[in-house]
Amino acid sequence: MNKIIRSLISNFIFVSLLIVSTACRQGKVDKLTVGQKIEFEYAKLLSLWQCDGYKRLEIKNPWDTSCLLQTYLLIDKAKDLPEDLPDGVVLRVPLEKSAVFTTVHCTLIEELGAGNAIAAVCDLDYITNKVVAERTKNGEITDLGSSLSPDIEKIITVAPDAILLSSFKNGGHGGLDKLHLPIFECADYMETDPLGRAEWMRLYGLLYGKERSADSIFATVAEKYHQIEAASTQIASRPSLLYGIDNGGTWYVSGGNSYMAKMFASAGADYLFADTDFSGAEPFAFEKVFEKGFDADVWLFLSYDRSIKSYDDLQKYLKFKSVMKKNVYVCYTNETSYFDETPFHPERLLSDLSVIFNQKNGEMLTYFHNLDENSDANAPSTK
Repeated sequence: MNKIIRSLISNFIFVSLLIVSTACRQGKVDKLTVGQKIEFEYAKLLSLWQCDGYKRLEIKNPWDTSCLLQTYLLIDKAKDLPEDLPDGVVLRVPLEKSAVFTTVHCTLIEELGAGNAIAAVCDLDYITNKVVAERTKNGEITDLGSSLSPDIEKIITVAPDAILLSSFKNGGHGGLDKLHLPIFECADYMETDPLGRAEWMRLYGLLYGKERSADSIFATVAEKYHQIEAASTQIASRPSLLYGIDNGGTWYVSGGNSYMAKMFASAGADYLFADTDFSGAEPFAFEKVFEKGFDADVWLFLSYDRSIKSYDDLQKYLKFKSVMKKNVYVCYTNETSYFDETPFHPERLLSDLSVIFNQKNGEMLTYFHNLDENSDANAPSTK
């Protein structure tokens, strides 16, 4: 029995150390770096320095910002490796043959003009970018299968110069770590400011040798975002807003410090859960949401399909003011480029929200539409 107990304790200690090492595997954030700082105005998870012969990139751990998620050394592949490099994952840039696990990054890389550098993808069924999808079906891009269990043998065959994938809390990379290929942590989705996430395009431009294009696109994004925000926040009457929908008795509520809450404020709405202090989405009981949400002026939600296609499908919510006033808007994510476009083009989503909240009748919506009786006629066109 003592041996069993000692074994359990040893295993617990090992797992605990593994988690800590994964979360803070590059040490503390306050590590001194010699070099010229390259500033990011909105992105809070990125720190970049121009050093002698390379750029040093530090990505903060989004779940514990006192630690680093990863450190990268970006080195021009046309030049020799500098001597006495510090610790960090070496990335020879610009990337020319990358494995990209997420559809949103495929779309961005295409927009930057580096689509030919996408050599492999995952989750083909969810890729809405027509160019990438067609090239994959034609065999120009390798289909690696599911991002949760990618085909290791195909990755070895492709031999990418980097693998781009989304980071997860305390998560490793499974068999990918054994390949000794550079893995780039796409933690942009953990930025809590819409322009903070969008500004990561400047970094991706750096990875793919498209710095000028990325800087130019982002400058336009930020300018348009601020123009819409300035116009929206001057409206005297701000509608109260409910966001999300019940799912089996649970309603995932975006916190007051979340990405979406900031979007709603910029678009001119009074989000009902703006007073909460969390930054992600947390589960609430339907009854708790009902207490606040039944009297909301506007209700928005996302739906993967058309399981809810008219007000007749909202029998559970007939007492909601937004339902009675026909002020419910839905985005069918499988029919639009919502997930592909809005992370790096928040100004496009902000435009939709501003039109809805400020009742700009007659202006076209890109992603959302009013859930009226003839929803097909009012659905936004797909791209």
